[in-house]
Amino acid sequence: MKRKLMMFLALFFIGIGIVTAQTQVQGTVVDETGEPVIGATIQIKGTSQGTVSDIDGNFNLSAPAGGTLVISYVGYQTQEVPVSTNVRVILGEDSEILEDVVVIGYMQRRITSTSASVVKVNSEQIEEKPTANPMDALQGKVAGLQVYTSSGEPSQFSSLKLHGVGSLGAGSAPLYILDGMPVTTATIMSANPNDFESIQILKDAAATSIYGARAANGVVYITTKNGKVAERAQITARGQYGVSNLANPDYYKQMMNTDELLRLWGELGIRTEAQIQAIRDTYGDNDTQWWKYYLRPNIPTYQGDVSISGGGGRTNYYISGGIFNQEGMREGSNYKKLNLRSNINSQLNEIMRVGLNTSVAYDLSNISPYERNNTTGGGLAFLAPPYYTYIDPETGKEYEELIPGWNRLTPKYDTKHTPSTEKTIHYNLAGNISINPMEGLTFRSQAGLELRDFFYDRNRLASHRSAPGNGFGTKDFSRRATMTFTNTAQYNFSIADQHNFATLVGHEYINYDYHYIRANASGMGDDRLMLLPSGTNRTVDESIAEYAFLSYFTQISYDYDEKYFIDLVGRNDASSRFGKNKRNALFGSVGLLWKAKKENLLEDVDWIDQLDLKFSIGTQGNAEIGNYNAYALAGGIGQYNGSTGWGLTSPGNDDLGWERQRKTSFGVKASLFDFLSLDIEYYHRLTSDMLMDVPLPLTSGVPQDGLGFASVTQNVGKYLNQGVDIHLQFDIIKRKDLNLDGYMNFNYNADKVVELFQDRNSWILPGYGFGYIVGEPVNFVYPIFKQINPQNGYPEWYVPGDDIAVTRKDEVTSVFSDALEQNTGIRRNTPMVGGFGLSGDFKGFYMNVDFTFALGKNMISNDRFFFENPFQFAGFNQSKNTLNYWKQPGDKAEFPGLDYLENVSPLFTEFDSRMIEDASFMRLKNLTLGYNIPKNFLRSQNIFTGAKLYVTGRNVLTFTKYTGPDPEVDSNLSLGAYPNSRQFIVGFELNF
Repeated sequence: MKRKLMMFLALFFIGIGIVTAQTQVQGTVVDETGEPVIGATIQIKGTSQGTVSDIDGNFNLSAPAGGTLVISYVGYQTQEVPVSTNVRVILGEDSEILEDVVVIGYMQRRITSTSASVVKVNSEQIEEKPTANPMDALQGKVAGLQVYTSSGEPSQFSSLKLHGVGSLGAGSAPLYILDGMPVTTATIMSANPNDFESIQILKDAAATSIYGARAANGVVYITTKNGKVAERAQITARGQYGVSNLANPDYYKQMMNTDELLRLWGELGIRTEAQIQAIRDTYGDNDTQWWKYYLRPNIPTYQGDVSISGGGGRTNYYISGGIFNQEGMREGSNYKKLNLRSNINSQLNEIMRVGLNTSVAYDLSNISPYERNNTTGGGLAFLAPPYYTYIDPETGKEYEELIPGWNRLTPKYDTKHTPSTEKTIHYNLAGNISINPMEGLTFRSQAGLELRDFFYDRNRLASHRSAPGNGFGTKDFSRRATMTFTNTAQYNFSIADQHNFATLVGHEYINYDYHYIRANASGMGDDRLMLLPSGTNRTVDESIAEYAFLSYFTQISYDYDEKYFIDLVGRNDASSRFGKNKRNALFGSVGLLWKAKKENLLEDVDWIDQLDLKFSIGTQGNAEIGNYNAYALAGGIGQYNGSTGWGLTSPGNDDLGWERQRKTSFGVKASLFDFLSLDIEYYHRLTSDMLMDVPLPLTSGVPQDGLGFASVTQNVGKYLNQGVDIHLQFDIIKRKDLNLDGYMNFNYNADKVVELFQDRNSWILPGYGFGYIVGEPVNFVYPIFKQINPQNGYPEWYVPGDDIAVTRKDEVTSVFSDALEQNTGIRRNTPMVGGFGLSGDFKGFYMNVDFTFALGKNMISNDRFFFENPFQFAGFNQSKNTLNYWKQPGDKAEFPGLDYLENVSPLFTEFDSRMIEDASFMRLKNLTLGYNIPKNFLRSQNIFTGAKLYVTGRNVLTFTKYTGPDPEVDSNLSLGAYPNSRQFIVGFELNF
């Protein structure tokens, strides 16, 4: 017995030794091409112990003999290999993992397994762009998405419109979601685009109906980066430096030089020969190109950021900090921002996970004080005659205060003595907790806060020569706080391995609070005493605003054998912006997807790699109006018996409710010949119950200064947008050392007014230059110019009929008046937008080329009234075009002859259809050339794991027939636009 016991103990301890024996593993992880996989995770199966591969794909690890190693990396198939002393692992690409994961409502789905129409723009397409505006990088990248950057002001945010202008009365901007929380464009502008993992554009009803409220114009969903659990933190440092110049100088180059201007004045009799000679004697050979002075050249731009990501155990993190600074071309224009971000996620135990995303940003904006019709430094400063100069001939330097002859202050002096600064602190917090009590069931709660403190400080110093000893100051402060609470329960399950369900129910509450205070004072007598208490005539102003949304929603997704898919969505929204009778609204959608390639008939067709058919129909809402349009408000309306009189200031409408949209989409998505991917989608977007200001008789309501209410906001009318999106992707060359891809996006959108209010057939907006006519697109309404009569030099306009909504061209007149306005038949909204480009790499070198275009864009070029009227603006410079005026019978001239100008009207150009110009354009939006330092070169050291250098150009080339400053302005009328800039930058990225 004793002998048996001793043998048993010996065998027991030998077994323990065998089990606990450790093997030192040396291994390498490579991909299918033999290239090392850097940062692959190698984990001992059944434990949390592991490591990651280095820059050469190598790793060292102590593991128990007889154990198993699990090797994984994003985008590759996970491998399991037995423990041995030498391991070489080849990771193959996982087509299922490589499928983009997108957020549909409050669920994550594979993009190929949802009926929703979603376009995902990854971080590689957003990075390396020399602009503070993240949305600028989307221009031309998404079929159906119109992106315009309307100004060269560095702090300008792009305007986005998806599938046309969705409403004739309410806002048409999409809903922005950042990490699951609705946010304003100011928050997006303040962020660092290098922190974005992706930007998703949710286009159809199946994608947007789950957001119900405010989703009628599409949804832009932004996901920020998260770290990955690894032994070594990943550190990335980036930097850029470049210069900005005018993107398209053609408009400014068409201004007259000195000889041309004096010749015109002499021919027209604006100046006598003696006066012209006196100008030449006084100013000599001056021939100033004023745009080179008022739009500063080679303005610097720089930015830099550092990020650290990684994790250990069950926690991952991403921390970043960045700085951005861009000067504007106009004096007094620049934008700076500092931002910090921290994203932390942790698996607390087997059922509970928490996350906290925090960002803080501080931006400082100096917005150009020169408005579009300003001659000191704004849009009309280029009226300065070219024989004046901003250079002092005695010193050879710029004048410091006043420009002689022109008698305008220099922009440097003016901005120095009228300092203006906007300072904003942005704080965003989104915390979440997820609980998985059983397989497939997840409860998730998220609470978010978007807080923005804004301070505006503008002064006119006491030393300003326009009002010496009378300084002026304005201080504004506002605080905006939006709290969002979202709770969801999701249950995913399968039946018989073929019937797959994903179900979700949720609740969301949004509360907004705004408080604004302004104080003014004048009479400051010293530049050193510019605080408001130092002044006299002090005034204060204050306002508040609030709104709230309360929502309940559900989503059910089902697929049979991952071949047939259906998505059902329902949502009920309530908004404080609407009347008590119509506060709630129900929205919903149905989406269908058929993966036809999986059918037996097509499964063996080699040239078809993918064939998906999609259909969706659903409703969304729009609440983008003022916070109190539905309420009858009281306020001061003048004096009554020597005291402030109180009365109604707005009529209110208890029946004001949601604007509704019904959107139907049908799409085909296919991959063919292992070369071509195409995505074609037709959409029909009908907006009803539009939130419009409907005119009222002035005898209505409570009289105010003898008048009643001019309008009331109501739900009226219908407006239709329909069109097609086309996206093509080409794999032109795909080899180990050489890759070349191409893409093309195109959208055609046709809009039509279907119904108006009060049984009207048309509604012409006075003073706007366009109108709404049932059965037609939104068209420009202007006097229609015919010609300059070649026989007598008189201009001719078409006389409208009794109904100005109907275009009539059978009678002409040479007497101009506003009564000549009629439907021009020219569209207000751009029908075609898109983009195309190439990207490629060759042995470390890489290239990206992106073009964007807009076709059929029209705009009123109001600048022409000032630059093509030499009599009206005598003494100012003019366009070279004005030399083309009628002189003798038979001339085909652009402008009338002297007989008309002297006897009828002195105007070369009237406010007529000549001002409506084709503003179609194409821009080389982005050109990037870069070089990734070879990994072989980096293997000799242990500091850097990657490095690249690049040069980038933005708005490199512009092609347009538009004669105004910039064709990209998102407006029906342009006057003195702050034109877009062209940037060239050099940059680097280092990985540690």
